Amino acid sequence: MTIFISIGIFVSIILFLEGGFHIYHTYISPRTKKIKRRLRNSGKPKASGHEQLQQANVIRQRATGNVQWLNILLAKVTSLSAIETLLIQSNSHMPLSVFVLISFVTAAFAAVAAALYHLGVLGMLGCGMVGLFLPYMYMRWKRKSRFLVFQQQLPDALDLMARALRAGHAFSVGMKMVGDEFPDPIGPEMGRAVEEISYGIEIPEALKSLSKRIECVDLKFFVTALIVQRETGGNLAEIIEAISRLIRLRFELLGRVQALSAEGKWSAIVLMALPIVLLFGLSWINPEYMDPLYSDPTGQMMLAVAIVWMMIGGVVIKRMINIKT
Repeated sequence: MTIFISIGIFVSIILFLEGGFHIYHTYISPRTKKIKRRLRNSGKPKASGHEQLQQANVIRQRATGNVQWLNILLAKVTSLSAIETLLIQSNSHMPLSVFVLISFVTAAFAAVAAALYHLGVLGMLGCGMVGLFLPYMYMRWKRKSRFLVFQQQLPDALDLMARALRAGHAFSVGMKMVGDEFPDPIGPEMGRAVEEISYGIEIPEALKSLSKRIECVDLKFFVTALIVQRETGGNLAEIIEAISRLIRLRFELLGRVQALSAEGKWSAIVLMALPIVLLFGLSWINPEYMDPLYSDPTGQMMLAVAIVWMMIGGVVIKRMINIKT
């Protein structure tokens, strides 16, 4: 056990040193300050150039925020493209190397904490895995929240585009109005699509790229309807208004489903949280009573089986209350 604690402390110190090195080269070093100063003085954005300023920020962060040796190592791993896509979809400007470094730091902290509480080798491995996937789960939650906000903003954005079409404007002008008037995420995403159209990309291709960046069923409906309308003809303003009404009706139905399934959700939360609260409470009140659960092999096996059954129960309850609309 002492060997594992020593290894965990050593790894934590190495990661702390690497983090300090990264912070120095990202915010403090003269080279970084020079790059930031050159980017600030490279030209003032125009009134409609909010997206240009945003792209400049991305370029600055990627140019000064990467850990070089880790980038070389990660470049050889092709399976990490999904994580890079996750960072883009969650609107995080964090480079992939920094994200991997943070994941290893949280894993080392969790493993050392488990060793200090004498949870055994299995406990250290389990806590280390939880710490390793914690930043990943946070990014998934952030992406899901961003997609939900986009879905809530979409009906209003479609109404604005429909009004612009009825006023005689082109469809790209309506998209530009959405990009200028709406906040993140739909505003910048529509602005990016408008920029792609201005660079010569066809409107359907730009909207397909938008639907790849934003995983939203309603957006896919809108893109499909637009492509069909461009091939067969029809009143685009009426089509967009019909899609907007359909999305609002789906929101209304979803609200009713959430109200009906609220009891099951809170029951699942209480059933999942109660054993964990009791475990930590008894461990704090009477450590000697709970020590065999951590140190004895039979207790460790019981703890592992309990965790597995809790996870299975959580999945079953989630499938019961997850009503798709």
